[in-house]
Amino acid sequence: MNLLLFFITLNLVLISRLRLTFEDDGATSGTILKMAAIPLIVLLLMEVNLTWVLLLITLLLLPIATIYLERNGEKIYRNRLFGLLLYIGLTGLMFSPLLNAEMDRTIVDFLYESGPGAVEMALSVMMLLFGILLVMNEMNTLLRHILKLLKLDPIGEINSTVTDREYNTGRVIGMLERIFIFLFTIAGQYAAIGFILTAKGVVRYKEFENRTFAEYVLIGTLLSALLALLTGLAVRAFV
Repeated sequence: MNLLLFFITLNLVLISRLRLTFEDDGATSGTILKMAAIPLIVLLLMEVNLTWVLLLITLLLLPIATIYLERNGEKIYRNRLFGLLLYIGLTGLMFSPLLNAEMDRTIVDFLYESGPGAVEMALSVMMLLFGILLVMNEMNTLLRHILKLLKLDPIGEINSTVTDREYNTGRVIGMLERIFIFLFTIAGQYAAIGFILTAKGVVRYKEFENRTFAEYVLIGTLLSALLALLTGLAVRAFV
């Protein structure tokens, strides 16, 4: 049950961080509030004890740490990755055998009464959702950090004619691309991944006349696909 609670908590954390995809200049106050409020939902699924109190304090303090991490615009992607690792590490500690985290008895009874394998099924669903949320935003953050280390500027900076709306549309397309690659990997349909990459190349064929743009898109697409593929393989090994 603790592992199930762990993934439920992480999924709530990842949902609260989704808006960060479109906030390159730092998280807004609204996003910080969501990061503080949404993960608290897991407390409704738990028995109230010392671990419950410790988790409450942790989930309220981490968004405050995020405010500090978001201040450094030059290292914002690195800091966001560090913030995610902080969430995973502290949440893992809360649901480890060291502490006495317990799911609400009513929910536990419901799962066991639902039939054999209900708990395992719920855990598999949570792990699958974790993978989807991971490729939606966190893999994008990792991708942007890698591109920054490679000193590759975003398309919006390379091509001044690209509007913010077009830039954000590109992000959504990248997000959908990673989700499909992740799902195809889970299903073992690797040939379909090639179809997605080919379709993207056909759509942007004319834009590839700009060599700098073409190199950026090629590197970004391959890295994005690789991260989604690796995430899918990792989740598939446990689901």
